[in-house]
Amino acid sequence: MEAVLKRPVSREELQTPGGPYVKKTFTIVGDAVGWGFVVRGNRPCHIQAVEPCGPAAAAGMKVCQFVVSVNGCSVLDLDYRTVSHLILTGPRTVVMEVMEDTSDH
Repeated sequence: MEAVLKRPVSREELQTPGGPYVKKTFTIVGDAVGWGFVVRGNRPCHIQAVEPCGPAAAAGMKVCQFVVSVNGCSVLDLDYRTVSHLILTGPRTVVMEVMEDTSDH
C-alpha cells in the first residue's frame, strides 16, 4: 500500500487549538467482513484505506483522518498494530474519534 499522507503530522499539531484539524466521531457497526477500513502509521495512526461500500464509508470515515480514540481509549501514542488489535478484540460496534484536516477541502 502506498502512503496516503502528504507529510508526517505530530500529535501536538493535531491538538493545536485553532489549527486546521477538526474532531469527528464515528460509530461503525462491523459486518461479517469487518469494519471496512485500514489503520496505518505510528503515533498518531491514520486511516490508510476505506472500503467504498463498507460500514466505515457509510459512517462517513475518509482516508487520511487521524485516529484519536477507539471506544473512549486515547490511541494518539500507539502504533497501528496496537490500534488494530483494540478494534479487533473489542465490541462489534466501534466508536472512533478522528481528526480531519479541513485545509485540504
